[in-house]
Amino acid sequence: MDYAELVCRSNFSFLRGASHPEELVATAARLGLRALALTDADGLYGVVKAHLAAKEHGVRLILGAELTLEDGPPVVVYAADGTGYSNLCALVSQSRMTHPKGEAGLPWRAVADRSAGLLALLPQPAPFEQVASLAESFPERFHVGVCRTLSAGDAEREARAERLALELGVPLVAHNDVHTHHRRRQALQDVLVSIRHGTPVDQAGTRLLPNAERTLKSPRDMARLFADRPAALARAAELASRCHASLDDLHYRFPEEGLPAGRTADAHLRVLTSEGLRFRYPEGVPPAVVKQIEHELKLIAALDFAGYFLALWDIVRFARARGILCQGRGSAANSAVCYALQITAIDPVRMGLLFERFLSMERKEPPDIDVDFEHERREEVLQYVYEKHGRRHAGMVCEVICYRGRLALRETGKALGLSLDQVDRLSKVSASNGFDVTPDVLREAGLSAEDGRVQKTLALAMELEGFPRHLSIHVGGFVMTREPLTELVPVENAAMPGRTVIQWEKDDINAVGLLKVDLLALGMLTALSKCFALIREHHGRELSLATVPAEDPKVYDMLCEADTVGVFQIESRAQMNMLPRLRPRTFYDLVVEIALIRPGPIVGNMVHPFLRRRHGQEQVAYPSEAVKEILGKTLGVPLFQEQAMKLAMVAAGFTAGEADGLRRVLSHKRAESMLLQYRGRFVEGCVSRGYTRKQAEEWFDNFRGFAHYGFPESHSASFALIAYASSWLKCHYPAAFTAALLNSQPMGFYAPHTLVADAQRHGVVVRPVDVRHSSWDCTLEEGGAALRLGLRMVKGLGEPAGRRVATARREGFRDVGDLARWSRAPRHELTRLALAGALSSLCGSRRQALWELQALGPLDADDLFFGMAMDGTAVELPSMDVLERVVADYDTVGLSLEKHPLELLRPVLKQQGAVTAEGLKKVAHGRRVAVGGMLICRQRPPTAKGICFISLEDETGIANLVVPPDVYERCRKDIHGALFLVGEGVLERSGKVTNVKSSRVASLHGQRGTLPGR
Repeated sequence: MDYAELVCRSNFSFLRGASHPEELVATAARLGLRALALTDADGLYGVVKAHLAAKEHGVRLILGAELTLEDGPPVVVYAADGTGYSNLCALVSQSRMTHPKGEAGLPWRAVADRSAGLLALLPQPAPFEQVASLAESFPERFHVGVCRTLSAGDAEREARAERLALELGVPLVAHNDVHTHHRRRQALQDVLVSIRHGTPVDQAGTRLLPNAERTLKSPRDMARLFADRPAALARAAELASRCHASLDDLHYRFPEEGLPAGRTADAHLRVLTSEGLRFRYPEGVPPAVVKQIEHELKLIAALDFAGYFLALWDIVRFARARGILCQGRGSAANSAVCYALQITAIDPVRMGLLFERFLSMERKEPPDIDVDFEHERREEVLQYVYEKHGRRHAGMVCEVICYRGRLALRETGKALGLSLDQVDRLSKVSASNGFDVTPDVLREAGLSAEDGRVQKTLALAMELEGFPRHLSIHVGGFVMTREPLTELVPVENAAMPGRTVIQWEKDDINAVGLLKVDLLALGMLTALSKCFALIREHHGRELSLATVPAEDPKVYDMLCEADTVGVFQIESRAQMNMLPRLRPRTFYDLVVEIALIRPGPIVGNMVHPFLRRRHGQEQVAYPSEAVKEILGKTLGVPLFQEQAMKLAMVAAGFTAGEADGLRRVLSHKRAESMLLQYRGRFVEGCVSRGYTRKQAEEWFDNFRGFAHYGFPESHSASFALIAYASSWLKCHYPAAFTAALLNSQPMGFYAPHTLVADAQRHGVVVRPVDVRHSSWDCTLEEGGAALRLGLRMVKGLGEPAGRRVATARREGFRDVGDLARWSRAPRHELTRLALAGALSSLCGSRRQALWELQALGPLDADDLFFGMAMDGTAVELPSMDVLERVVADYDTVGLSLEKHPLELLRPVLKQQGAVTAEGLKKVAHGRRVAVGGMLICRQRPPTAKGICFISLEDETGIANLVVPPDVYERCRKDIHGALFLVGEGVLERSGKVTNVKSSRVASLHGQRGTLPGR
């Protein structure tokens, strides 16, 4: 017989259902169900995943949801057609958007008003008066459900359901109130209930389901269960047959408001592109660009994507009008149209970038455009989009936060009654071993391998891994629609004020053809914008990303010395090691540099062959001119995803669509396994075109490296532009560059004390925080040559109080009392200024400043004696010694201009025979050496095979340690627990790259995070 399951929760009902949507659909197909309705609570979160699985398994998916009613029992509604689907999305949106995040509810009247195209099912019986009016609004489309769970109360509930159906004059329909796809998942279902209620399973009582019967059942099992009610069972299939809505029928259109009268979106895009080309090429547009533009515009028109480009052009235009620095990147940089519209700054024709990676007729997928904005001002851009399109037409893409690793173990362990200590120990050992923890490892952690709860925790946590936990906001994905977005996909409030998100994540919207733009935040753009402003103010020079002088030899000289602290993308330890070896002299060298230090090229064994060929140590040979054209600029090594695509097309005969399929697999989180399906096709394709099997397999092994994250060339080029600009500013305006970095914190790779120390080594005079001279931001003095630290550097000083202090200084306060009265800053924030030495110009030493602060009267706003000195007693207080001042500096400002901590520790280091970072330059390769410093960077990347890289800063510079896996394990406690470290080992020098391969790493003088004597 036919049967369709009409009430089914997945794990996207968040801690209520215990199966993934895909598991439910696959099981429904295996059991022979005619159709399956996914009816998660107040949401369509998992419906795209279910839709894709249903198409794969040949199951008909019914689109539905259970709606929470504020004045009645929950009701399940199903979309019969497109109108019903739109109303379903609108109802879920209204339910969610009228409540705080995580809550939902509708009055029954709202459901009645949007009932067109919907069918309704009351899953559990309720009093007649609660549902009568709602039932009337669904004429011949309302049903009462009956469910047999083989538990106490079944007969009584069924009798009430039958009585209600008779009273309403509606059909009685069988369902199974599904929570799992298989009975064995019931244990996890119990854990989810426990987590939701915050109580252990053994204390959850009647909150738990009484048995495992709420699982998917076959038509035969349901026929046996409802042998005495075949009509109720048949009506389930009948109801399902009336539901024809499908996500395949979604018709998405981008907004096109604001078009000039009588001009279509395609025509307007062509006009704007022509205007942009005149700006980009004032001396005439090259023929190759004209040809590329025509190709792109025709394809954009054929795919009906003009509105998408216009909307993004409008966003970028708004940002530039507001003076917000922005830069497009990603695959959009492959588009000449995006370049003409000033969305991106990379000329794809000149760079030879592959447009098919961005858009293709064969693929017919939405283009992917990323635009970075200043991270402190991106919210202005986001709110502009909301205001222009309205909340019903624009929403951010969600990100589903899932249970992973430790969190899954901790939640499961607590649910099963493990103590917090046991949970902590179990999560720690699993962090290194995963869920496959051996009895010996458990015993070493003080846990019993025979404890059934421990074993069950590991097993159930493994099942919980990957379950959705809650929704967050995608980093920048925005969906905008011509028709109401709330009728296309449900929208709900985010936790962050002023934000609304759709209920689908980025993979979901890509699957159903919705277009998004990624409006991202980038800290370096904030720093560059602030640096340009400082240069304009103090040097009278107008600069922008477009006008920073190109190909400056001094900049490349600096990069070859790895002098890149604070520079975008190339300031990491690995990049600093690569720069002197690669020795960049052109912009494209920088593009390669950025792409080279990624897991993909490292795992794919591309780094060393490229370097050997670059320096003439290995001959470069190309098997054909066609391959040379693709790989010539990277010396025969496929470093970029675009090159992988071109090779697949030229050498293996892939179509553009097939090549992009390969590219998408390379970008997938399961790329390593998914890539294998292409191996035979690629290798045999190459062999059939005259290439050797060995060469083809070598190329394919290179591609496998991209499965571990590799850059597209367009992305690397966009980042290289910002990297070059930041390098140029550091080279020519180090004071302004450092001030801008400090004013943009938190961001970047290094802490402020490292940035300031680096600036001082470059001759920048840095002056301390001082209430008589400092503004809120760090500023420049002496015509831009000196850097004054701003009040923002003082930890514990809030911005409102800090800005009032900066305003008060213009009044010329004479003492601490004036400062308190004019700034109205709270006493505890004034105390932070005193401890930071920022009051020294008012009252001398820090202790004196603290004394005078304490002598002031009440600092309550309405007090008659506000800020007046209550005690004029003069006391001679001892000044802090240098050690106390340095400690206070780091505690309050995060750095000290008086002395570096290592200067104070130098006597201890000398006793241990340690040299300075600068002194390492005089040590011969292969000699044993010791070096100490303050830990500023510790990395252990997955591609490093267990090696730990440590950077130590002292008063002369930065020293680098390479710690082998065995040494790391032996010294792990000190490496992770100490602020000051000393490393001993053999000095390794390769060109200008110097490291100490350490055989021992220890905390300096046994102190952890403090200076001696403290």
